Amino acid sequence: MEPGKFGPVLGRILGALLLVLLVAGVARAAYWLLAPLVPAVVVLIVLGAVYWIVFRGFRRR
Repeated sequence: MEPGKFGPVLGRILGALLLVLLVAGVARAAYWLLAPLVPAVVVLIVLGAVYWIVFRGFRRR
């Protein structure tokens, strides 16, 4: 093998690993921040659907 051949390859592998870890960290932080909001959003959607059915009714064509 040529000397220094693994330098660019190793750098690209480490760069890709860093990118994957960064994306995983951001996804985990977003989940940590948004997870408490999910029950409230589900409740609002269900209440909106109940309101729509009770006050608007089903429209049949």
